[in-house]
Amino acid sequence: MKVIYFGSDVFLPCFDYFLTHHQVTALYTYHHDEDYMNENVLLRRAGAAGIPVHYESITEEQVRRFFLSEGGGLLYSAEYDRLIPTPDDLPGYRGVNLHSSLLPEGRSYYPIECAMERTLPRTGLTIHKMTSSLDGGAILKQEAVDITPEMDSVDVYLALAAAGRKMTEEIMEDLDAAWENAAPQTEHRPYWKRPAPEKITLRHSMTREEVRRIFRCYNSLTQVVLSGRLYYIEALDTGCGPLPEPELRLREYRCLYALQDGHARLILHPKTRGDRR
Repeated sequence: MKVIYFGSDVFLPCFDYFLTHHQVTALYTYHHDEDYMNENVLLRRAGAAGIPVHYESITEEQVRRFFLSEGGGLLYSAEYDRLIPTPDDLPGYRGVNLHSSLLPEGRSYYPIECAMERTLPRTGLTIHKMTSSLDGGAILKQEAVDITPEMDSVDVYLALAAAGRKMTEEIMEDLDAAWENAAPQTEHRPYWKRPAPEKITLRHSMTREEVRRIFRCYNSLTQVVLSGRLYYIEALDTGCGPLPEPELRLREYRCLYALQDGHARLILHPKTRGDRR
């Protein structure tokens, strides 16, 4: 089947499935500095396979052409950052999205971070029809995934990626049947917004336990302000030793940051692009 794939490295096993079992005609991806996993592995896979890569949004005209004249069979989205046109009148249209929550709970661009922020014991995956309503399409398949105390948000994403491939393989065994039997979402739960800045930004008044808890939940969405500039934190550890000053820049992107009961050891990444919605 001819497939257009939309997404990032988060669900790389799903992309690999389509590479080996179907014909991926184009990859639409994006980049955000705050994400732990971006698009780098997808780009290498696509380049090796000769698949065109796009950072711009797909147009409705391109979607229509894909199904009407190019023999297209499916638009597949997994961790993509924008809405995709879904023409209601298009014969043979098939478009599904893999979302990192058990819809209708967890409508969000930050479903895992928000689930962990709420200390939920589990999250999950939903494969649903693409519609003009964000995360609102009829559900083809769902699967729950536990959030255990030893897991951080990256661990959760990796667990979801493995489950996502399994679920994708199952619906692709008979996509027509899965499409016809999709269950409409009858509830409309509140949208989970981007975590508030005070929840993801380190401060000198915090303890080591607090900053470890923040980084467990948000990973590279965690941020710190140094000399008036915002940085994302790519890696974090803590120590109990006191610092002679609030911040010590050991290298350009390596810093010791004073805390109430010790310090944080930070690997930084400067913010260069806009935040996700």
